[in-house]
Amino acid sequence: MQSKNFEMILRWRARANAPGHASIPALIVAVMMLSSVCRARPGQAAPTNAFPTVAEVIQGRTFANQFERDVFFLRAIHDRYASYWPALLEANITEQDYIEAPAKLLRFVNELGAAMRDGNDPVAAANLALITSDRRFFTNINAYHPEIVRAAAEALIGIGSNGRKALALSFSESHYRDDPESVEELAKVVGEERPANPDLVVALAATAFDFSTTNGGIYPRCTTEAVKNLLLLRDGAGVVRTHLNAGEMFGNPVRFQAIVDGIASAHAADLAADLTAVDGKIKAKLVTLKNSPGDYRDALEDLEGRIGKTIENFAAAKHGAG
Repeated sequence: MQSKNFEMILRWRARANAPGHASIPALIVAVMMLSSVCRARPGQAAPTNAFPTVAEVIQGRTFANQFERDVFFLRAIHDRYASYWPALLEANITEQDYIEAPAKLLRFVNELGAAMRDGNDPVAAANLALITSDRRFFTNINAYHPEIVRAAAEALIGIGSNGRKALALSFSESHYRDDPESVEELAKVVGEERPANPDLVVALAATAFDFSTTNGGIYPRCTTEAVKNLLLLRDGAGVVRTHLNAGEMFGNPVRFQAIVDGIASAHAADLAADLTAVDGKIKAKLVTLKNSPGDYRDALEDLEGRIGKTIENFAAAKHGAG
């Protein structure tokens, strides 16, 4: 990036539909060159590293709408003016726009996602991942925009393996502790898109089975969403099955209450046999705790009740389908 030679500010502005003007809002690009670059010295040729004008990029083409025009513009900069690509993205994915111009940022994220779909562009992936992984965005006390977080996640999945890996890295324990709600949004997008990606399987599994708060607790709703959407992925059921054992459940019955809720929400009836097997062990454990009242026994009883209800619902659904 040529940050020492120029500062680029790109802003999307709407042009009024005045007579003689195109009905599609124009893309206005402003480039501020440092004096040593802007002005040629005596005897020197004029500078040639100025950001291209919209006319140079568009080259007389017409478009059905603003979205189509802007997607073309982004692809053209990426393909034909690659040296400007990083600075263009940095100028448009900012905390300031997240707070002050969320509609503009959302539009840009959607356009960037369309422009780079299946392109596996690492620069686009890195910049979009700021929205999903940089706490300045998802913990901002001045504004929270789940629609932008979701759009960034969708764009990352669409970009390709680089985008999916960047999204997987957004599922971190620090993110879980800072803002479980935005982790839930990311998990929902993964479940809706269902990409075949092992990094995202690992990320959702870690969210469900490993992440905890600073005092060792969990966020039940976030854990439930992680399990539910993990089960929508290829290999997800196999990963969940490895954790459905008495040892892990005895170790943290509160976490497994949320995990069982996720299994129920995903209607993962293929795990019914695993739940039935562990249910018997929990019932036996409760017998040994008959004379040991307390929070632990209460949590284990609650877990056994949820497992039993889930098994019943799976059996009823199977009977109804038959």
